[in-house]
Amino acid sequence: MADQASVPSTAVTQDNIEKTVTYTAVGKIVPVDPDGNKIPDVPTPDYKNDPDDPTKVVPNEPVPEIPGKTPETPTVTPNDPTKDTEVVYQANSQKAIINYIDQDSNYSVIKSDTVTGSSNEKINYSTATELEELLNKGYVLVSDGFPADATFDDDQNTDQVFTVIVKHGEAPVGPNNPHEPGTPVNPNDPDGPKWPATDEYSKEYTSTVHFVDENGNKVFDDNVQTSTWTRTLIIDTVTGEIKNTDASWQSDKAQYDVVNVAVKDGYYADKSQVAAKDAVQADLEDTVVYKTLGKVVPVDPNGNEIPNVSQPQYNNDPTDPTKGGKTDVPDIPGYTPEVPSVTPENPGKDTPVVYVPVQNEQTAKIIYIDTTTGATLEMDSVTGMPGTTIDYSTKDRIENLVNKGYVVVEDGFSEANDPVFDSDDNTDQVYYVRLEHATVPVGPNNPHEPGTPINPNDPDGPKWPATDEYSKEYTSTVHFVDKNGNKLREDDVQTSTWTRTLIIDKVTGEVLNSNETWLADKDSYTDVKVPVIEDYVADKAVVLGQATQQQDLETTVTYSPIGVIVPVDENGNKISGANTPQYKNDPNDPTKVVVTDTPDVPGYTTDIPSVLPNDATVDTPVVYKKVSEPVSEQSVQPAQPQLTSVTEVSQPQQASVAKSSAAPQVTKAQPETVLPQMGDSNEHNLVMLGITMLASLFGLASFTKTKKKQ
Repeated sequence: MADQASVPSTAVTQDNIEKTVTYTAVGKIVPVDPDGNKIPDVPTPDYKNDPDDPTKVVPNEPVPEIPGKTPETPTVTPNDPTKDTEVVYQANSQKAIINYIDQDSNYSVIKSDTVTGSSNEKINYSTATELEELLNKGYVLVSDGFPADATFDDDQNTDQVFTVIVKHGEAPVGPNNPHEPGTPVNPNDPDGPKWPATDEYSKEYTSTVHFVDENGNKVFDDNVQTSTWTRTLIIDTVTGEIKNTDASWQSDKAQYDVVNVAVKDGYYADKSQVAAKDAVQADLEDTVVYKTLGKVVPVDPNGNEIPNVSQPQYNNDPTDPTKGGKTDVPDIPGYTPEVPSVTPENPGKDTPVVYVPVQNEQTAKIIYIDTTTGATLEMDSVTGMPGTTIDYSTKDRIENLVNKGYVVVEDGFSEANDPVFDSDDNTDQVYYVRLEHATVPVGPNNPHEPGTPINPNDPDGPKWPATDEYSKEYTSTVHFVDKNGNKLREDDVQTSTWTRTLIIDKVTGEVLNSNETWLADKDSYTDVKVPVIEDYVADKAVVLGQATQQQDLETTVTYSPIGVIVPVDENGNKISGANTPQYKNDPNDPTKVVVTDTPDVPGYTTDIPSVLPNDATVDTPVVYKKVSEPVSEQSVQPAQPQLTSVTEVSQPQQASVAKSSAAPQVTKAQPETVLPQMGDSNEHNLVMLGITMLASLFGLASFTKTKKKQ
């Protein structure tokens, strides 16, 4: 805008005349929020110039429209057109609706939430709680149309609508997915739909066979077979409705099994079996009726019943419940039946059997003899008319006796080849069947479970003997203890097994060779090399293996503590504070020790560098001399070799250390002589022995001189 509306006129002169009009940029309208902050990305229009006055702007300039906001003033007339004018805008109030839609109920609204706020602000809402509640009621989320960062729009005319779609969940229930009927389908919705009754998806049907007599009384318990029919239902987890009520049923079996009719003594059945039936969804029933079997009726040749005689009922056919079996006719003294037995064609009808008077019957006896003991085992008597075949077989008797451990020696009846009854009324016919006791071995090569039957088909008969009757174990044990009997290491145990083969009487179970010789699996036990135990010596190096015996053997190896080297002064008194080293074990001989170096004793010196005791359990005193004053290296003269035994040193003194009961071997070092380190203990012992002998020779030569010097 200009600083003046016009330039006044001036008189014309012959000079150049200049006037200046200054323009200044006009200000603009600046939208701000209630806190005075500029609203970003919105128009900031300049003031419009007054077309009639360059020094002015148009008054009542409309402020810009900002979606979702309302200005506090609709127009601006600036006091200073060159300066900006801030206009405060208030955010418009907005509303958002969140609808929860049930897809399976024609997209009906389950619930609707309304949230209010200002335009462009974040909508303070979450679907999590409502969804959790709906899921607990059996719904399944299809889509959640409410974004986590949703904001209010700036449309004053239309509310924002967000849609959350859910559908009904489905759950199976059936034989593979059972649920407790009447309990909630949704565990977190106890008042919601419940699981259906079991018979909605699992039912049982039966096929029953009744067994009755002619009066309808029960003869046997019913035979009942069951078929289980199942199906899997799909349940609407929201409503509890069964979605597939027409789901097909499946049976656990296609057919019921055939039912074999049992034989009932004294009765015959109207059928031998009830045929297999297809399993159906209905209870099936069949009835088997048992009727009384007929009987054998003895009659005379004229067809009259013989009075006061047995009329036996037919036997059952053991293989067919609908038939009568072969039935022997009764014996009637003075009569012979025309047939020996009857097998009825009609099991319910009596059969007359004609009897005629006969000659005297004959008797045959079959006697079973135990030839081992001479005893009679069994005797059967058979009667018949003269000239008729003796109707008898030894097969069953022999089979029974063989099962009890017998073996047939002679079958006199079978060897007679179908014998017949004779006509001698005074003497019975006798046939002998002879059997003896069978034997069987039991032993290491023929083991059997003790206490079990010797004869498998005779469980109550004799039993196999105990294992220790033919197999025993004995041991040779070496104990390793100290002198107080305390165990120093685990025992060495060797075992010998002694066996023999027994001969068993299969009938009695008796051992027939109770004096049978026992044999060991080894002649003797092996030698036991006694181990070295540190700080001890054993009373033996080897326990010789003894000959095996039928008793447990024991040997004890006793270990004694190894003695020590005891430094003493020239008066035989123990040197206080001096080290007393124990002898070293001989690694190759548990009864011995090896040469042991004497200890260094501060302020003392000894001529005995090492000790090899004769008795490793006895301490060895070694004499040490007190060093009077230091001697320079130049004044040291080579010492004469000298052998000194502990016993010799201590004899003139009243020593406080007990003397060794066996004089130890001692060695004396030669001045400026260093012995080589020996790798083998036996080599070391030989070297030390040689040194000792040399020291003894030199010692004898210088002994007198030493005494004079002292």
